[in-house]
Amino acid sequence: MKKALMVVLALVIVCACFLTACAGTPAATEGTAESSAPAESAAAGSPEPSGEASEEAAGSGGQLLIGHNNILKGNYSVDILENTIQATCDALDIELMVTNDETQVEKSVTNVDNMISAGVDGLIFLGMSDTLFPVIAEKCEAANVPFAIVDHIPADDVAAQLQESPMYVGGAVTDDSVTGKTIGEYAAAQGCKKAIVVTALNTDPTHIKRVEGFTEAFEAAGGEVLDVGWGEPTVDKALTRANDLLTAHPDVDCVYGTNGDVASATIQALEKHPEVSAKMFATDLDPAVLEGLESGVVSAANGAHWVGGDFAAELLINYLQGNPIKDPEGKAPLFKVSAAVLPSSLVDLYNQFWINSQPFSDEEMQAMVGPGVTYDTFNDAISGYTVESRLQAKVDAGLLTQEELDAALAG
Repeated sequence: MKKALMVVLALVIVCACFLTACAGTPAATEGTAESSAPAESAAAGSPEPSGEASEEAAGSGGQLLIGHNNILKGNYSVDILENTIQATCDALDIELMVTNDETQVEKSVTNVDNMISAGVDGLIFLGMSDTLFPVIAEKCEAANVPFAIVDHIPADDVAAQLQESPMYVGGAVTDDSVTGKTIGEYAAAQGCKKAIVVTALNTDPTHIKRVEGFTEAFEAAGGEVLDVGWGEPTVDKALTRANDLLTAHPDVDCVYGTNGDVASATIQALEKHPEVSAKMFATDLDPAVLEGLESGVVSAANGAHWVGGDFAAELLINYLQGNPIKDPEGKAPLFKVSAAVLPSSLVDLYNQFWINSQPFSDEEMQAMVGPGVTYDTFNDAISGYTVESRLQAKVDAGLLTQEELDAALAG
């Protein structure tokens, strides 16, 4: 009898140890920010938000934990988007985990898997290809992890597919056809007739649409796009493409760089081709582009649409806190954030209030989350977003005088 009791006691101790080991927090995922995230999402168990995230489903210290995939760390255009999402999370006391896709479709999928396994409560997904959106939607639905999309706008049929996912909460994206069209129209209005375009990969929906929008507008006005240089969106690779295009087409009078890095490369290439007399245009207000605007090397540029990161984060956080935002048809909203055109006279103020700080204050970000926030709240903020309107808000906040703004606007 005594031996039997000892056997039973030993079995109880072994089982207790086994259960304790199984309940442990999963190890941090390689390539992600360190986090004490739990194994389950706050959204687990129901496709609808419960009102408040449970403490055991939140990040460290009870915070919500949100994941975001940066498609290429070190690329200014997407790093500044990440910084914007981080600023929003900081203002709202949210923990952010970020991965690096390195422009690899397969790695993008793996990183989403890793973030889900790490216990994120929601995802802000930047899709580098339309084929990725339904894949990520399926993964998030299987794990009951809500997700918002940012920047890259999916094709209409893909957007319709996303609406079928109960985990899709909407997005803040840029209509890159319009972004390119704006530059194409401006270039044509400057009298340009022959253009080349230096851009990124021909699988990237953002740059495909910018090229298409520019080409359509420029050629509708009587111009001709002679050639397009597709490839890796890094400065060194784009510099080679730009040099090749300028050598092949020395008679161009217009060059368009579809993001900051390729524009920076093209500016460098133009310096090596004094035989080419062409006006430079760009999308994305990167440091080299801003410097070019000030010096006159860049004729016009648009960008600052990365504030979509603010709005995408706020859509997701509203959902996680029990306030899902729906459009007038009761669907997850897909807001379009315009690329703002920046005149050279406002470069200094842009550096002050977009680069060295944030265009939206912490208080403004906080006001975008909560029970009283609706579709109209988002629509009004996004439709009213321009460089000039944000600078006027800085005047109203006492961070800039009206005289200073008026002088800058006057050029």
